[in-house]
Amino acid sequence: MSMHRDRGGDAAGRQGTARRFAVLCLLVASCGQQTHIDNKALNAAELQRLSTPQQPVVDTQAPARLQPLSNVDLASAGMGTPACDFSRFGAMLLAVSPSDAIARVAGTLHHFVHASHAGPTGGFFEDRQISVSAGRTGAIVPGEGASGSWPGRITVTNRRAHAQLELDGIWRCGG
Repeated sequence: MSMHRDRGGDAAGRQGTARRFAVLCLLVASCGQQTHIDNKALNAAELQRLSTPQQPVVDTQAPARLQPLSNVDLASAGMGTPACDFSRFGAMLLAVSPSDAIARVAGTLHHFVHASHAGPTGGFFEDRQISVSAGRTGAIVPGEGASGSWPGRITVTNRRAHAQLELDGIWRCGG
């Protein structure tokens, strides 16, 4: 009886070895195969995920970007109607009184000192970080009054951030 068991064990062992050999042959055979990728099946999301990431766009002028002044800004600065102002598309960006000038730059309301007299031709204003030059761009007509509205330009420079912004608009004085 022990011989019969040995034969049965040999047969089972040979079957197990044959199975292992067959599995090994299948694994080796499948390693050399290439997988076909259907390019049409890739969707835009997959392409975006697999592509090189885009570099974020940095707004280098952001530290010098002007935002419109509100009536609350003018009231907090003690300005009813400013003596002069610069506006663009109907939004006031700079308000000037005889002793103060205000502008909202990069989200912060700044008070500027006059570095030059402000009048119909323009003015120059600054604080520790920001300088503002604003005024008219057209020719001065002899005998022209001190009040009016003219095509103008404003240049805002953030000296700390090395950013500068220049905009065309309207320079208005006297009223």
